[in-house]
Amino acid sequence: MINFLPRLVTGIIYIFLITGSIIHSLQSFVIVFILLTFLAMYESHELWRKIKIKNSNNNSKQSFIYRFPQYFVFQSMTVLILIPFSFDEFYNPFPILLIFILIWISDTMSYFFGSYFGKTKMKIKASPNKTWEGFIGGLLCSIIFSIISFTYIQEIYPFWKTLSLGTLIPVFGLFGDIYQSQIKRMAGVKDSGKILPGHGGIFDRLDSAMGVSYIVLIITLI
Repeated sequence: MINFLPRLVTGIIYIFLITGSIIHSLQSFVIVFILLTFLAMYESHELWRKIKIKNSNNNSKQSFIYRFPQYFVFQSMTVLILIPFSFDEFYNPFPILLIFILIWISDTMSYFFGSYFGKTKMKIKASPNKTWEGFIGGLLCSIIFSIISFTYIQEIYPFWKTLSLGTLIPVFGLFGDIYQSQIKRMAGVKDSGKILPGHGGIFDRLDSAMGVSYIVLIITLI
Protein backbone atom coordinates (compact mmCIF):
# COMPACT_ATOMS: atom_id res chain seq x y z
CA MET A 1 0.00 0.00 0.00
CA ILE A 2 3.03 2.31 0.40
CA ASN A 3 3.28 2.77 -3.38
CA PHE A 4 -0.47 3.18 -3.91
CA LEU A 5 -0.59 6.99 -4.09
CA PRO A 6 2.36 7.50 -6.50
CA ARG A 7 1.08 4.56 -8.57
CA LEU A 8 -2.41 6.11 -8.72
CA VAL A 9 -1.16 9.60 -9.61
CA THR A 10 1.25 8.30 -12.23
CA GLY A 11 -1.46 6.09 -13.74
CA ILE A 12 -3.88 9.01 -14.02
CA ILE A 13 -1.26 11.25 -15.65
CA TYR A 14 -0.30 8.47 -18.06
CA ILE A 15 -3.94 7.87 -19.09
CA PHE A 16 -4.54 11.61 -19.58
CA LEU A 17 -1.36 11.89 -21.66
CA ILE A 18 -2.29 9.01 -23.95
CA THR A 19 -5.96 10.01 -24.23
CA GLY A 20 -5.19 13.70 -24.73
CA SER A 21 -2.54 13.07 -27.39
CA ILE A 22 -4.90 10.80 -29.33
CA ILE A 23 -7.90 13.13 -29.22
CA HIS A 24 -6.16 16.50 -29.55
CA SER A 25 -4.66 16.18 -33.02
CA LEU A 26 -2.72 14.10 -35.49
CA GLN A 27 0.46 15.97 -34.58
CA SER A 28 0.15 15.40 -30.82
CA PHE A 29 -0.60 11.70 -31.35
CA VAL A 30 2.44 11.17 -33.58
CA ILE A 31 4.80 13.19 -31.35
CA VAL A 32 3.77 11.49 -28.10
CA PHE A 33 3.79 7.98 -29.53
CA ILE A 34 7.14 8.43 -31.25
CA LEU A 35 8.54 9.72 -27.93
CA LEU A 36 7.09 6.69 -26.11
CA THR A 37 8.56 4.41 -28.76
CA PHE A 38 12.07 5.79 -28.31
CA LEU A 39 11.83 5.66 -24.51
CA ALA A 40 10.60 2.05 -24.59
CA MET A 41 13.32 1.14 -27.10
CA TYR A 42 15.95 2.67 -24.81
CA GLU A 43 14.63 0.65 -21.86
CA SER A 44 14.52 -2.54 -23.89
CA HIS A 45 18.06 -1.88 -25.08
CA GLU A 46 19.23 -1.58 -21.47
CA LEU A 47 17.50 -4.87 -20.66
CA TRP A 48 19.23 -6.43 -23.67
CA ARG A 49 22.61 -5.19 -22.42
CA LYS A 50 21.97 -6.70 -19.00
CA ILE A 51 21.00 -10.02 -20.59
CA LYS A 52 24.21 -10.04 -22.65
CA ILE A 53 26.35 -9.30 -19.61
CA LYS A 54 24.54 -11.87 -17.51
CA ASN A 55 25.03 -14.59 -20.12
CA SER A 56 28.51 -13.63 -21.30
CA ASN A 57 30.18 -16.29 -19.18
CA ASN A 58 27.97 -19.23 -20.06
CA ASN A 59 26.82 -21.00 -23.19
CA SER A 60 23.08 -20.60 -22.74
CA LYS A 61 21.25 -19.87 -25.97
CA GLN A 62 18.07 -17.85 -25.81
CA SER A 63 15.40 -17.89 -28.46
CA PHE A 64 15.98 -15.27 -31.17
CA ILE A 65 12.88 -13.31 -30.09
CA TYR A 66 14.41 -12.76 -26.66
CA ARG A 67 17.78 -11.61 -28.03
CA PHE A 68 16.59 -8.37 -29.57
CA PRO A 69 13.65 -6.88 -27.62
CA GLN A 70 14.40 -3.50 -29.25
CA TYR A 71 13.03 -4.84 -32.55
CA PHE A 72 9.90 -6.12 -30.84
CA VAL A 73 9.31 -2.68 -29.31
CA PHE A 74 9.96 -0.79 -32.55
CA GLN A 75 7.80 -3.03 -34.73
CA SER A 76 4.91 -3.20 -32.26
CA MET A 77 4.81 0.55 -31.63
CA THR A 78 5.04 1.27 -35.37
CA VAL A 79 2.00 -0.94 -35.91
CA LEU A 80 0.08 0.92 -33.17
CA ILE A 81 0.92 4.26 -34.76
CA LEU A 82 -0.41 2.99 -38.11
CA ILE A 83 -3.85 2.00 -36.76
CA PRO A 84 -5.53 5.46 -36.82
CA PHE A 85 -4.42 5.84 -40.45
CA SER A 86 -5.59 2.38 -41.50
CA PHE A 87 -9.24 2.96 -40.66
CA ASP A 88 -9.89 5.41 -43.52
CA GLU A 89 -8.10 8.05 -45.57
CA PHE A 90 -7.70 10.49 -42.68
CA TYR A 91 -6.49 10.36 -39.10
CA ASN A 92 -9.24 8.76 -37.01
CA PRO A 93 -8.51 8.89 -33.26
CA PHE A 94 -11.38 6.69 -32.09
CA PRO A 95 -10.14 3.21 -33.09
CA ILE A 96 -6.82 3.57 -31.22
CA LEU A 97 -8.61 5.22 -28.28
CA LEU A 98 -11.03 2.29 -28.03
CA ILE A 99 -8.12 -0.14 -28.15
CA PHE A 100 -6.31 1.57 -25.29
CA ILE A 101 -9.49 1.79 -23.20
CA LEU A 102 -10.02 -1.96 -23.65
CA ILE A 103 -6.39 -2.59 -22.67
CA TRP A 104 -6.73 -0.45 -19.53
CA ILE A 105 -10.02 -2.11 -18.56
CA SER A 106 -8.59 -5.58 -19.12
CA ASP A 107 -5.37 -4.85 -17.17
CA THR A 108 -7.12 -3.05 -14.31
CA MET A 109 -9.88 -5.60 -13.84
CA SER A 110 -7.45 -8.51 -14.17
CA TYR A 111 -5.45 -6.96 -11.34
CA PHE A 112 -8.62 -6.39 -9.28
CA PHE A 113 -10.06 -9.88 -9.70
CA GLY A 114 -6.66 -11.48 -9.31
CA SER A 115 -5.97 -9.57 -6.08
CA TYR A 116 -9.31 -10.27 -4.42
CA PHE A 117 -10.45 -13.56 -5.90
CA GLY A 118 -7.34 -15.12 -7.45
CA LYS A 119 -6.70 -18.65 -6.21
CA THR A 120 -5.88 -20.70 -9.31
CA LYS A 121 -2.41 -19.92 -10.62
CA MET A 122 -1.91 -19.91 -14.39
CA LYS A 123 1.51 -21.51 -13.81
CA ILE A 124 3.34 -19.06 -16.06
CA LYS A 125 7.00 -19.08 -15.07
CA ALA A 126 7.66 -15.51 -16.20
CA SER A 127 4.57 -14.21 -14.33
CA PRO A 128 3.99 -16.60 -11.40
CA ASN A 129 1.36 -14.41 -9.68
CA LYS A 130 -1.14 -14.41 -12.52
CA THR A 131 -4.35 -16.32 -11.84
CA TRP A 132 -7.16 -17.66 -13.98
CA GLU A 133 -9.68 -15.69 -11.92
CA GLY A 134 -7.84 -12.47 -12.72
CA PHE A 135 -7.55 -13.26 -16.41
CA ILE A 136 -11.20 -14.31 -16.78
CA GLY A 137 -12.37 -11.25 -14.83
CA GLY A 138 -10.40 -8.93 -17.12
CA LEU A 139 -11.62 -10.78 -20.21
CA LEU A 140 -15.30 -10.57 -19.22
CA CYS A 141 -15.04 -6.86 -18.36
CA SER A 142 -13.35 -6.17 -21.69
CA ILE A 143 -16.10 -8.02 -23.59
CA ILE A 144 -18.84 -6.26 -21.62
CA PHE A 145 -17.34 -2.82 -22.28
CA SER A 146 -16.93 -3.59 -26.00
CA ILE A 147 -20.67 -4.34 -26.20
CA ILE A 148 -21.58 -1.23 -24.18
CA SER A 149 -19.28 0.91 -26.32
CA PHE A 150 -20.87 -0.29 -29.56
CA THR A 151 -24.45 -0.08 -28.28
CA TYR A 152 -24.49 3.10 -26.22
CA ILE A 153 -21.34 5.19 -26.86
CA GLN A 154 -20.17 5.16 -30.49
CA GLU A 155 -20.13 2.67 -33.34
CA ILE A 156 -16.45 2.75 -34.31
CA TYR A 157 -16.13 -0.76 -35.77
CA PRO A 158 -18.83 -3.17 -36.95
CA PHE A 159 -20.21 -5.19 -34.05
CA TRP A 160 -18.27 -8.36 -34.84
CA LYS A 161 -15.00 -6.42 -34.95
CA THR A 162 -15.79 -4.60 -31.70
CA LEU A 163 -16.62 -7.89 -29.97
CA SER A 164 -13.48 -9.49 -31.43
CA LEU A 165 -11.37 -6.67 -29.99
CA GLY A 166 -13.02 -7.06 -26.59
CA THR A 167 -12.27 -10.79 -26.66
CA LEU A 168 -8.78 -10.85 -28.18
CA ILE A 169 -7.18 -7.82 -26.53
CA PRO A 170 -7.01 -9.48 -23.05
CA VAL A 171 -5.53 -12.63 -24.63
CA PHE A 172 -2.83 -10.95 -26.72
CA GLY A 173 -2.25 -8.37 -23.99
CA LEU A 174 -1.36 -11.28 -21.72
CA PHE A 175 1.13 -12.53 -24.33
CA GLY A 176 2.76 -9.09 -24.43
CA ASP A 177 2.95 -9.01 -20.64
CA ILE A 178 4.49 -12.49 -20.48
CA TYR A 179 7.07 -11.63 -23.14
CA GLN A 180 8.12 -8.47 -21.32
CA SER A 181 8.20 -10.28 -17.96
CA GLN A 182 10.46 -12.93 -19.47
CA ILE A 183 12.82 -10.25 -20.77
CA LYS A 184 13.01 -8.68 -17.31
CA ARG A 185 13.53 -12.08 -15.69
CA MET A 186 16.41 -12.81 -18.07
CA ALA A 187 17.90 -9.39 -17.30
CA GLY A 188 17.48 -9.95 -13.56
CA VAL A 189 15.41 -6.80 -12.91
CA LYS A 190 11.94 -6.04 -11.54
CA ASP A 191 11.10 -3.07 -13.79
CA SER A 192 12.23 -1.94 -17.22
CA GLY A 193 12.90 1.57 -15.92
CA LYS A 194 12.12 4.17 -13.25
CA ILE A 195 10.53 6.97 -15.24
CA LEU A 196 6.99 6.18 -13.97
CA PRO A 197 6.83 6.12 -10.14
CA GLY A 198 4.95 3.05 -8.94
CA HIS A 199 4.81 1.54 -12.43
CA GLY A 200 8.42 1.21 -13.56
CA GLY A 201 9.24 2.15 -17.12
CA ILE A 202 7.44 2.97 -20.36
CA PHE A 203 8.08 -0.60 -21.56
CA ASP A 204 6.27 -1.83 -18.42
CA ARG A 205 3.20 0.27 -19.20
CA LEU A 206 3.06 -0.51 -22.92
CA ASP A 207 3.72 -4.27 -22.81
CA SER A 208 0.04 -5.19 -23.27
CA ALA A 209 -0.40 -2.60 -26.04
CA MET A 210 2.60 -4.04 -27.88
CA GLY A 211 1.20 -7.53 -27.49
CA VAL A 212 -2.13 -6.61 -29.10
CA SER A 213 -0.69 -4.39 -31.86
CA TYR A 214 -0.68 -6.88 -34.74
CA ILE A 215 -4.04 -8.49 -34.00
CA VAL A 216 -5.84 -5.12 -33.74
CA LEU A 217 -4.26 -3.95 -37.00
CA ILE A 218 -5.45 -7.14 -38.72
CA ILE A 219 -8.98 -6.68 -37.34
CA THR A 220 -8.95 -3.03 -38.45
CA LEU A 221 -7.85 -3.88 -42.00
CA ILE A 222 -10.12 -6.86 -42.75
